[in-house]
Amino acid sequence: MTDLLIRDGWVVDGSGCAPFRGDVAIEDGRIARVGPVNGRRADRVIEAAGRVVCPGFVDPHSHSDWSILANPKAESTVRQGVTTEVVGNCGWTYAPVSEASRYFIEGRMHTFAYDGPVEWASFGDHLSWLSRQGHSQNLAWFVGHNTVRYAAGVFGPQATEEELSTMEDFVREAMHAGALGLSTGLEFNPGRAAPTEELVRLNKVVGEYDGYYTSHIRNRDSQLQESIDEFLTIVRDGGTRGEISHLNVRNRTGAAEGAWQRAVDTMQHAREVEGLDVLADTTPFRDGLGQMAGILPPWVLEHGWEEACTILRDPSARERLRHECDRYWRFIHRGEWHRARLQASPQYPGLEGKDFHEIAELLGTDEWEAYFDILAAAGPAIESVLLIGELFTDEHLHEMITHPLISLGFDGFTSAIDSPLAAVTAHPVCFAGHVHYLTRHVGELKSLSLEEAIRKMTAMPAEHFGLLGRGRLERGRAADVVVLDLDRLEDGSTLDDPVNYVRGVDHVLVNGTPVVAEGEHTGALPGKHLPRR
Repeated sequence: MTDLLIRDGWVVDGSGCAPFRGDVAIEDGRIARVGPVNGRRADRVIEAAGRVVCPGFVDPHSHSDWSILANPKAESTVRQGVTTEVVGNCGWTYAPVSEASRYFIEGRMHTFAYDGPVEWASFGDHLSWLSRQGHSQNLAWFVGHNTVRYAAGVFGPQATEEELSTMEDFVREAMHAGALGLSTGLEFNPGRAAPTEELVRLNKVVGEYDGYYTSHIRNRDSQLQESIDEFLTIVRDGGTRGEISHLNVRNRTGAAEGAWQRAVDTMQHAREVEGLDVLADTTPFRDGLGQMAGILPPWVLEHGWEEACTILRDPSARERLRHECDRYWRFIHRGEWHRARLQASPQYPGLEGKDFHEIAELLGTDEWEAYFDILAAAGPAIESVLLIGELFTDEHLHEMITHPLISLGFDGFTSAIDSPLAAVTAHPVCFAGHVHYLTRHVGELKSLSLEEAIRKMTAMPAEHFGLLGRGRLERGRAADVVVLDLDRLEDGSTLDDPVNYVRGVDHVLVNGTPVVAEGEHTGALPGKHLPRR
């Protein structure tokens, strides 16, 4: 007896092959058959009636680990058809935790609407804790280098031998617990201060487990090529596989002509000539979320949040910072403050979504003063306040999304419309990023065929990260399955009205369990931790 039969859909199986009309039979949480299923009885039948049936989307670059604590049903992402998220990116995780880092982890968690205590210390402890809470989607984890550094008490550029050994122990424990590997965020404090030698040393621990290194590289503007070269050095010397996080170049921030193409050519050469297993991912919108504190030079944050907030309140320090913050959101130094909008600040309610021309006018000051006021008021959450930046051009989105070595992610947080998270994550990337690939880049622009887009959202990231049994509709694989109606598919979320779920994703199964049925969340929490292969 078949547990569930999805009948008469257009099957897009994740392989990149053309869609075909067929059925999908599911038994004991796994796919039992794909193709004509005649005469087989089923406990439950979903009449697909010509709708698309595809594998659950596998997000190669998510930050939902921070928001999942307040949103275990993963509402905004699961409702899009996302069944697996690769998390722990850009150097940030909420484990390991030590007394040296607890204040920072708690501050960041509270920013994302979780007000409970930190009940874990090691990486394995936190995976066990989360499994007991339950979650709707599958999660595959990286351990964050910034978090490891903080836990080891390393805030400056150079770690001692004892501190390096402690960091190695943290990484080894995470790998033993099943982490995919190590992630870095080298535009952020404290990772940006870390020398390449430290990263190679930690990555060698990952290499002992045949793991992965993923990186938000040091610079995606004027020093893009040097940053790609450093990434490849770390992968090569560490003996790991690699993923370049959101390999894109912000518009008008100093990148040389043709820099992006040289970067991806370098990645391709490393694959084809050296045999390095390296790929990249990208994002769906011209704008995106990023850390507000990312502009600050290292000396502001090197002694912790309290001193940083004191510095930011000092008029003489502010004058110095006007000239030394030329990094990350570099376009503000060109006077393009309209490209930077505040996502949310609990200390400044009512400014959400406004750009810094508007904010400065409302606060009766100039843009720099408003920027520093908001950061200084954030306290221990200073590195968790987010901006929405107008970052890319349509032409650049096209070349990224269509490149054969780049999979499709979203670089955001799972959210919910009825949660305090909605204010923190009020952006289409959190509510509609995955579906936007299908509505905009497949449907409107015809940049990709449906089958190629789905391959880039399913099998490609699943196979690269060794997520066995995911990413394709094949017999024996886990039944992570989506039924969607292309004729009714709509983003729902827009920049003008961002807190809305998508429409047209009718059914989502995770490990054979319905988590979305007829477009509504069932409340089920069948997600698993997917350990390294």
